[in-house]
Amino acid sequence: MHIDNFFFGNITIDGKKYVTDVYVFWDGEILERKKSHDFTENEFLDMLMKDPEIVIIGTGTGGCVIVDKKVEMHASLKGVKLIILKTPDAIQEFNKLIKMKEKVAAMFHLTC
Repeated sequence: MHIDNFFFGNITIDGKKYVTDVYVFWDGEILERKKSHDFTENEFLDMLMKDPEIVIIGTGTGGCVIVDKKVEMHASLKGVKLIILKTPDAIQEFNKLIKMKEKVAAMFHLTC
């Protein structure tokens, strides 16, 4: 799995273009996400169902997504490394960790 390109409003993963926010998992699963400027506790708990070691949250090009404070608490309790970055930086981190065969899951907000 590799994120090929990212431009404001779209992302290309393994040659396929997406125009909505996405959840991406190390095993190749990609799920579309309803656009929102909030990343909720429930979203995070849903991502944990796949038992990732690392979760990356891409907060948009300007970092506008607000991450619920409870997300950090759940990550700590579950022993999951949590990385929160603006989407371009989050994508670079995701690609790096995937190459290292890490069990990484990510949510990428594609706009602001």
